[in-house]
Amino acid sequence: MSFHTDLYTEISADAALAALVGTRIYPNDTPPDVETPFIVYYEFATPREQSMDCSIQVSKPRIQYSIYADTYTDALAVGDALRAALGASSFMIIYEDERGNQDMTTALHRRDLDVRISHAGV
Repeated sequence: MSFHTDLYTEISADAALAALVGTRIYPNDTPPDVETPFIVYYEFATPREQSMDCSIQVSKPRIQYSIYADTYTDALAVGDALRAALGASSFMIIYEDERGNQDMTTALHRRDLDVRISHAGV
């Protein structure tokens, strides 16, 4: 299994998060006409630490989770559940930024969580 698959499996299995978004957690984009609320995530940077023999020892991907909901209150609730699911995962999570706004394209309320996740290997 890969880091991405393992992390997705852990957070999507979280009961509180699943109660709010079901399986609507998507990498990079959503299918057309997806029901709200939902989460879109993407990895936008991945620094890697190498040993003296140049093998990669630790990767620290930075991932943005964007929550979309009909109301700001719903976006905040999903954000709380996502933060709890990430915190309960087996990965070391470093919270870097969190912000909210209304998406101009969809008129949905949006909450972004940026995290860095350290894990062994590539």
